[in-house]
Amino acid sequence: MDGERTQTQHDGPERPRGWAPHPREQMLITPLVAGLGGLLAFFTVVFIVVWLPIHTFDPPASLDWAPLSDQAVKGRNLFAQNGCYVCHSGYSRPQDVRESLYFLYPKVSQPGDFYGSDQSPNLLGTERTGPDLSQESGWHPDDWQRAHFYDPRFVDPLSLMPPMKSLFSDTQIEQLITFVETRSGKSGLLRYAGQLYSKHVVTTNQGFPQPYTGFQGAHKPILEGNDKILNPPKDQLEEAPNLAQIDRSYWLSANPLPVTEENLLRGKEVFLQRCVGCHGIAGDGKGPGAAFMSPSPADFTSADDACCGGDTGPGDFYYRILRGWPGTGMENFGDRLSVDDIWRVVLFVKTIPNHTLRKNVVPEPKDYIVWQPSKELIAWLKSRQKPTGNASFSKKAVTDPFMQEAMRVLPGLAPGDKFLLNDGKTPLSLDDAAAGIKAIYQDLLDRAWNEARARGNKLPPEVQKAIPPTVPGQQ
Repeated sequence: MDGERTQTQHDGPERPRGWAPHPREQMLITPLVAGLGGLLAFFTVVFIVVWLPIHTFDPPASLDWAPLSDQAVKGRNLFAQNGCYVCHSGYSRPQDVRESLYFLYPKVSQPGDFYGSDQSPNLLGTERTGPDLSQESGWHPDDWQRAHFYDPRFVDPLSLMPPMKSLFSDTQIEQLITFVETRSGKSGLLRYAGQLYSKHVVTTNQGFPQPYTGFQGAHKPILEGNDKILNPPKDQLEEAPNLAQIDRSYWLSANPLPVTEENLLRGKEVFLQRCVGCHGIAGDGKGPGAAFMSPSPADFTSADDACCGGDTGPGDFYYRILRGWPGTGMENFGDRLSVDDIWRVVLFVKTIPNHTLRKNVVPEPKDYIVWQPSKELIAWLKSRQKPTGNASFSKKAVTDPFMQEAMRVLPGLAPGDKFLLNDGKTPLSLDDAAAGIKAIYQDLLDRAWNEARARGNKLPPEVQKAIPPTVPGQQ
């Protein structure tokens, strides 16, 4: 009995007669099999997600597609090597455009936008710590890009982006800028051509040299205009070329907000948050980013300009903040500031000549300088550029994309307006602008197409090149 009891204790719980003993527990998958299975799963995912799209994704080129130049390809490689795609995606989704999240999303990306070996592997990115850059081309001039890459706080004091001044040489930053400015297809090349044409207009009109290249602006003096080379036509309003870049319905607009201490203080707060990188902590146009720019940023310290300038009315300032000033470093804030905050900044700017940017100074209504249109401006509007002649009042739709771009960068011009810039010899009209923008666009496209062919890149039929660009609906 003792032997049977001992046997039962060793075998575990007592089993009915005839039942087989429970098999001994053991691992059915060995570490070797588990490791091989994990590797198989990993490489299967890599094959499907990475290798297969790279080697099989071959959509036909979209109508908006354009190749990259040699310079832009080098810039794209720098963009990829330095991980820029980690923070900046390279495609815009339908919901981005539908919700108008930002002015950088004027169109929905199409598969054919990523055609050819220039776009392989793609740079779609993973998240948007910064804005999407697939449609960045032409929204900012090259000199703004240089200041932004050197130190993003120079143009946006709230930026999270790290400075690139220690990463790139002058040659490399020009390559990177070329990629950013030409990566957005034909519609991007059209905007960039408009930006380049506008740069020609503003520098010629104000007597400024071309901006420094690379990062040289960080070590050079702020550029100044040379009035000696200017010869404004005597029968023309001196500010007319500047007003050409502001919709004329804003030229005589008053500020709809009351001049109160609350509005002025809020305007000062926004100015200090957004504007001092270029316009300076004193509002004198000598911020840390100013030396990169040509023309240099506006100086708001002149009381004469605040009260009597031909293009310094409240509506003029509002429009430039709302839509930007093509050809200059003044960018579009219309999607980042509320309408009221833009008007509050305009109110505050009119107090800067009274030293309201000094530390611990609260701007008061008595500091506000009232703007009044000059006699010359009133006479000009009565005789040459009547407010009722606004081009946007025309019922005839404009379908030529180069004229559409000319009207975007020169919204103050009507089809019949023909002027000279203040150098006294360069013509200014919508027809001249459209022709100039078309010539720049065609040169950019032809150069990129020829260089892509020389690299042996796969190109769509030549007829695709001849398809004109389109202006996306959101811009």
